[in-house]
Parts: sequence; structure tokens; C-alpha cells
Amino acid sequence: VMSDFQISVEELNDLLANGSGCYSLPSAHSNEVVPRIHVGNAFMAKNITKLQRLGITHVLNAAEGKSFMHVNTNAEFYEGTGIRYHGIKANDTQEFNLSRYFEEAADFIDKALSQKDGK
Repeated sequence: VMSDFQISVEELNDLLANGSGCYSLPSAHSNEVVPRIHVGNAFMAKNITKLQRLGITHVLNAAEGKSFMHVNTNAEFYEGTGIRYHGIKANDTQEFNLSRYFEEAADFIDKALSQKDGK
């Protein structure tokens, strides 16, 4: 089941721009971008207490790995926390084709949201 949530390019620009029309990066470690979907950084991904306080039930790591450019978490990291994990070993470079992982990432997100309290 696909989400009914849609956003136009203009609405996305409004969300990303500050009052003066300049784009600004999120200042929080985690932001709820649509209901029940949060986008967070490495600090948040590694802070189980904060994840649990937010009610996060699933973590999708699109930068799994051990180098300084990656977020070093895996299923074992979240073991016993009640948080389900899915990792994608992606590099944040122009050459990396992330689109080949879209379907598996979307399936993981869809399964999370199909749960009553999934976040």
C-alpha cells in the first residue's frame, strides 16, 4: 500500500527555506518530516534512549558502514531494544546509485507504518 501523502515542489521549497528565502539545513538531530517518519543523523541513530523516547520502532540506515562517512550501526546494535533495523551500505557520493535500494527501503518503511504504532 502506497502512502497518500504528496507534496509539491513549491511546498517542499517552502519547508526548506527560512523566512528570507534562503535554504537552511535542519538544526535538530531528528525531524519528523511527515507523520510517523523521522529523518535523523548519526547522533540520533546511535542514541537508543532518544529513539525510544520518540517512540521510534524502526531504523533504516542508508549509510551503513565503519568509515567516518558512514553510520556504524547494525541489527546487533539495536538487539533487545524493540527497534527493528535495516541497513543499506551506501556511500554519499555522486557516483553511488542509491536508486537500486529504493524498493527495499520503501518495503521496510511500509512494513513499519503498517504497524499501529510504527515509527
